Amino acid sequence: MITKKEADLRYVRYREGEMGLKKLEEKLKELGWPLKFEEIESTEWYPMGLDVLKTLVVKDLFNWTEKDIFEMEAYSARVSFLAKMFLRYFVSPQKAFQESLKYWRKNYDVGELEVYKFNEKEKYAIFRLKNLKLHSINCINFAGYFLQAAKYIIKSKEITI
Repeated sequence: MITKKEADLRYVRYREGEMGLKKLEEKLKELGWPLKFEEIESTEWYPMGLDVLKTLVVKDLFNWTEKDIFEMEAYSARVSFLAKMFLRYFVSPQKAFQESLKYWRKNYDVGELEVYKFNEKEKYAIFRLKNLKLHSINCINFAGYFLQAAKYIIKSKEITI
């Protein structure tokens, strides 16, 4: 299964080409965070701050807008085939939202994710992120990812974030 970090870097390569990905790797190395696309381990722990830094560098290097960042994160959720299949076909929406809490704790070293409200009949859910003190760019990251994941879970034509 491909990780979010791998998906983000694939998206950078898709949008900016191999040279764009190399520029990103070089800039991260210059900033003290050497990260090679080929060397990412899906079982390795990466701090949330690295995700923030990567996003800010991408935005600056390639003049990306908030919409571009949002799309990168939606892409991350789309390319995870196993997650997509699991969320869409094998669990109820309620179970999927509850499992997302476990996913958060396994994958992020800061903050807490909480399902604040869930109404399967009316097809809506409200998440809360608590104790999360990061750059505001992360709001865009999470919005893109959460929206795409919700599209797999909630069978509705209208999903907003």
